Amino acid sequence: MLSEIFPIKIRGLGMGAAVLLLWLVNALVTFTFPILLAGVGGTATFLLFAAVNVLAAAAAAKKIPETRNRSLEQIEEHFRAGHAPWPTPR
Repeated sequence: MLSEIFPIKIRGLGMGAAVLLLWLVNALVTFTFPILLAGVGGTATFLLFAAVNVLAAAAAAKKIPETRNRSLEQIEEHFRAGHAPWPTPR
């Protein structure tokens, strides 16, 4: 999905920034996990991370448009023209 969200002209920079953010969030999880584990216990820690993942998955399912069978150029042109996302097939 990362390669689809940035225009071709800035795709390299955008991908680099997105991957950097992913690594930073991964580091945040890595550093907070032992603190949470010691503070609230294993069950609460895993439930917290599970809840965050469920919310993230729900937000992604709702906000990310389906782009199957479309080229990156078609996707870019569609959004550049100001069109709304394609309807999600049911």
